[in-house]
Amino acid sequence: MTRALLRRVNVLGLLTLLGFFLLWELLVRTGILRYEYLPAPSGVLTAGADLIETGELPTNLRHTLAATVAGWLLATVVGVLLGTLMALVRPVWVYSMASIDALRSLPIVAFVPVAVLLLGFTMRMEIVVAFYAALWPVLLNTLAGLRAVRPRLIEVGKVLRIDGVRELWKLRLPAATPYIVTGMRLGLAVSLVLILVAEMVGNPSGIGFALISASQSLQPEVMFAYIVTISLSGIVLNALLVGLVTIVFRGQMAAAGEK
Repeated sequence: MTRALLRRVNVLGLLTLLGFFLLWELLVRTGILRYEYLPAPSGVLTAGADLIETGELPTNLRHTLAATVAGWLLATVVGVLLGTLMALVRPVWVYSMASIDALRSLPIVAFVPVAVLLLGFTMRMEIVVAFYAALWPVLLNTLAGLRAVRPRLIEVGKVLRIDGVRELWKLRLPAATPYIVTGMRLGLAVSLVLILVAEMVGNPSGIGFALISASQSLQPEVMFAYIVTISLSGIVLNALLVGLVTIVFRGQMAAAGEK
């Protein structure tokens, strides 16, 4: 398992990223880049260490990630259930698809002021925003996955007398797993982005609010430290999800050509 994970690491990509930061440091230190508020990577690291020492960064990070994961998990459950109903029960699809098309066409950022107006600057507001952002990728990918199940697979199930709930659980959902996982990954990324936007609007907590505060107080090192933190958090969350899926749904992903 460890070797398999190591093989997935893009060593050349990491070296390229490291080279970029070294070049950035060199250009700032030599004065070639003369932007007043562009810190060197070493300054960003120092600011990040100070934020960790004071406890400010861990506190803000916990708040942002808690809201993101809570909203995303709720969206995953609701999205899979609704997508399954729409795929298997035609009246549900007929009566709901127009409404869903209208809602998902609304720019998600436009929903943030509405959530703030209705729920105020609260954790619940952030969870609702994350839920709304993640719902559509999960729902639509579940719907697409279940509709893409090969008819021959269903025929084999009928021959084996697998029908009803057993057909859904043993045939349809496993075949649609790669689609659902893709929707979950997209939903997680969008949730994190919208949580930051919601915090930037005014919720006095989390990474988004800290970013705006650092920008307004002219602390570029702190601002970049938070940017790096949220970037790494997104990478880690995605890696954890991929690793969990690889372990739990190894057979389904292998059947779909995933390695």
